[in-house]
Amino acid sequence: MIPIPRGGRLGRVSGLDEARNVADVEDVVISIRPGQLLVPLPEGSRYLGFLFSRAATAERAEAALREAHAKLNFEIED
Repeated sequence: MIPIPRGGRLGRVSGLDEARNVADVEDVVISIRPGQLLVPLPEGSRYLGFLFSRAATAERAEAALREAHAKLNFEIED
């Protein structure tokens, strides 16, 4: 799950190709469209999207998810 870092409107998401190219990452799905209002948890009820990984160990899968998440950049407008 990709948490919403702060409230506002989603401008754009960059780094998707780089995140998808991380070893052991199967897919990156952004479920909120540009222009939609972002409300962080616990007040909000959605995530920005989801990262999916499959690896030989849980540690490798977690490391891949963290690396992929670090490559994503969310432009959020106030």
